[in-house]
Parts: sequence; structure tokens; C-alpha cells
Amino acid sequence: MASFVTGDIFTRTSPDQTLKAWEPFWDCVGILFHFQNSDIVDGDEELPEWRLHWVSGLALLRTVGHVLAKVDARDSPAHGEAVNGLWSKLKADKQSAAIFWEFIEEERNNLLKTYTFGAKLSSDADGYFIEFADGQDAFQLFREAVYWWRHHLELLEKELRAAQANSKSPKKH
Repeated sequence: MASFVTGDIFTRTSPDQTLKAWEPFWDCVGILFHFQNSDIVDGDEELPEWRLHWVSGLALLRTVGHVLAKVDARDSPAHGEAVNGLWSKLKADKQSAAIFWEFIEEERNNLLKTYTFGAKLSSDADGYFIEFADGQDAFQLFREAVYWWRHHLELLEKELRAAQANSKSPKKH
């Protein structure tokens, strides 16, 4: 799976944020901050708060896509074309979009439809951590998903900016 982690997500903001989908995205960033700066155990006792943030974080990661499709795509024909183009690419190449299909979509569905967690408290010689079902660090996987959405939101903003510039340029006859 390709990594989209670049720059510091907490200090680097995207120059254009016209899409409504940025709102749930920034809530995901807040949850990521919580994951990176909160304890998951007190001694050997699990602190269950991480589970609440996990459920809300996965729901919000999926919400970014729903807001794109149900709100942003309806803003204008250019928005509809850009957002629908993104969804077409994601559906056509599910391997390249594995973070969406195999993590965001699947884990969100497991949580909200069956309340089954793919993440659990684990420990090794270095201490406790939250492990995802496939053995990966669950919080790192969440981090990858947040950066993945930032990448795609920025691409959409760039595409919309270009479409707007093209619509303003004089037409040749």
C-alpha cells in the first residue's frame, strides 16, 4: 500500500479548502492527534476511551467520502464531474485504494453494523499498542487514512481550481 504521509498534518494546511468534506476531515485530524498523544493503558489496565475515538474516527473517515458524494458533488457540474471521477478511479482500482476499501469502508461497516472491532489492545517488549486485525499498528493505519484523504481532497481542489480557471478564459470562435 502506497503511503501518502507527507508533511506535518497538524501544522500544514491546504491552501484551498472550498469543499464541505474538509469539515469531517479536520475532525479526523483531531482524533489522530488524540491517538498520538493519549495513553491507552494505566499500568496494565486498558483505558477504554480509545475505543470510542476509534468508532467515531472510522465513522468520520467514511463521512469525508459521503460528504463529497452527497454534498460537494452537487455544488456545480464541475464539482460533480470531479467527485464522480474520483469515485470512478477508486472503484476501478481497488488495490491502489486499499486504504479506503480494506480499512475505512470495511472497518467502518464492521463497527457500525455489527460492533465488531478490527483493532485491539496488544503488547510486546516495547509495551502496549493498538493492533489491527492484519497485525499492523492500528493508529498508524488510521494516520495513513487521514493523510490519504488529505491527498485526495487536495487533488480535487486543484482540479476544481483548474476547471474554474478554464471556465473564465475567453472562448475562441
